[in-house]
Amino acid sequence: MRDRRKKSEESGGAAEWLLTYSDLVTLLLTFFVMLFSMASIDQHKFKEVAYSMRSSFLNISGGDKLLANPGEAVLPIPYGTDFIDTSGNEISSGDEDSSQLEDVKLQNVKAQVEKAIEKHNLKEYVNIIEEEQSLILRLDSVILFDLGKADIKASGKEILKELGGMFKELDNEITIEGHTDDLPINTMLFPSNWELSTKRATNVVVFLIENCGLDPKKLTASGRGEFKPIMPNDSPENRQKNRRIDIIVNKYIIR
Repeated sequence: MRDRRKKSEESGGAAEWLLTYSDLVTLLLTFFVMLFSMASIDQHKFKEVAYSMRSSFLNISGGDKLLANPGEAVLPIPYGTDFIDTSGNEISSGDEDSSQLEDVKLQNVKAQVEKAIEKHNLKEYVNIIEEEQSLILRLDSVILFDLGKADIKASGKEILKELGGMFKELDNEITIEGHTDDLPINTMLFPSNWELSTKRATNVVVFLIENCGLDPKKLTASGRGEFKPIMPNDSPENRQKNRRIDIIVNKYIIR
């Protein structure tokens, strides 16, 4: 009888101890929940930390996910490297020898254009700008078009023929951009500078195709209106510089 009573008392003591412990744990949990509710949590960072800790403790990943998903290419990789652009096209200059050959061709065309500019005394009206990804031939519109018109002048056609013969040997894509000043235009043919700049660029593209034999698949016409000036439109001289045709030769070959 005494043994049973002793066991009952011991059992009752253990139950009271567990009750006190559970109360303490509950209070601690309530305290931390209150602190958490008062804190400002960056959900994105919290999820990243939680996933990182879970991966480390459970040995889910040792960085394999990052290696398997390097991300999407946004900017072109330096010239001479094969890669896929965001539209899914393979942009390649071929092997090292091929890329060097294309670069030599482009530099050769640049040298020919410089000689033609000097030959025809066009330094005031034609500029060559070399950028990391493109070679830009900037033509003042006065040598190609009359003011407010998009028909190519006879003297401008001769210049384009000479330039087209140089560009024909290139495999690079070429964009023809038309630009105007900020003076508004409103005619039946050209309700705004958008139409004028686009028509001028289109006429240059058509001329290069029909008279110089350039591949139409490699040419693009783009009208930029007055929205990409190179000078402030605050004087007649600056407005004249903004009225231009930019021939942009892409340095990267699209296969």
